[in-house]
Amino acid sequence: MRAVRVIDGRVAAIEMEAPGNGPYILRVARAGICGSDLHMVDAGIARVVLGHEFGGWLPDGRLVAVRPTGECGTCVPCTTGVQTGCPLCWSTAYGISADGGLAEHIVVTPDRVHPMGPAARPEDAALVEPLAISWHGVRRAGVEPGMTSLIVGAGSIGLLTVAALRARGLDVDIVARHAHQAVAAERLGARVVEAPGAGAYPRVFDAVCTQQTFDACARAAAPGGSILEYGMFWAPVTMSNDLLFKEVSVVPAMGYSHDAGHDDFAESAAHLSVHPEVTDALVTHVFPLADAAEAFRVAADRGSGSIKVHLVP
Repeated sequence: MRAVRVIDGRVAAIEMEAPGNGPYILRVARAGICGSDLHMVDAGIARVVLGHEFGGWLPDGRLVAVRPTGECGTCVPCTTGVQTGCPLCWSTAYGISADGGLAEHIVVTPDRVHPMGPAARPEDAALVEPLAISWHGVRRAGVEPGMTSLIVGAGSIGLLTVAALRARGLDVDIVARHAHQAVAAERLGARVVEAPGAGAYPRVFDAVCTQQTFDACARAAAPGGSILEYGMFWAPVTMSNDLLFKEVSVVPAMGYSHDAGHDDFAESAAHLSVHPEVTDALVTHVFPLADAAEAFRVAADRGSGSIKVHLVP
């Protein structure tokens, strides 16, 4: 079968042995390229088949989204709804530590499978993973009815945060760097702002995680408010006195979680199953798996007009 790996520092579609038969051998329908994939390739740490945003068909014909992260289910993080702290979370994650979904087939475990609704399309299934990240962040932020939130950064996570906030009936302002991102944000129901008001927002979402965006969030956050930081800082970031004097909380959000009261991944699968307009606003480019190198180039070039790039095996 064909799969995407990094060979001599470059993304390439290669031939490798296909898995055998079994009830949880997924025929991949769509897989997305994440900013984390680009960072891993640049840093030289991609050593498996890439792809942690994917969905496809099980042998029984069901269209499913796949949660890439693992969990033991018994440790303290797992039993308290902080699965990202489980030792198995990232050490067994598809596309990060184990072969991922940028392939024609992949063996998945049943606990990571999330069925899509009857109206869902393959492209919707491949967008569940990044929506679950944004869904998790919105829940972690503790938004309340009537709040207007600010999002700094209109890449896929920022735009999916718009979708998650709008699903809760909240107004959203967003700072977008590129014109095509602004168009997508408006399609999803956000108001694009160039200069957000200082101290105007009780909840601010940093969807880029750089010094520049962190400082912008600190300026925009209201006294006693909070900044939700998605994912990872790829370079060190320092705090400012503005943050301290206003007593602004910094809330991290990494991945997704579930407990008796919520399941970020399942809720995201349910939402995208009935809201195809979210997928239509974000997926800008689709390539065959054989053109993986070009797909990664386009995904890394915001000047190309890309937001979410998908590959089709």
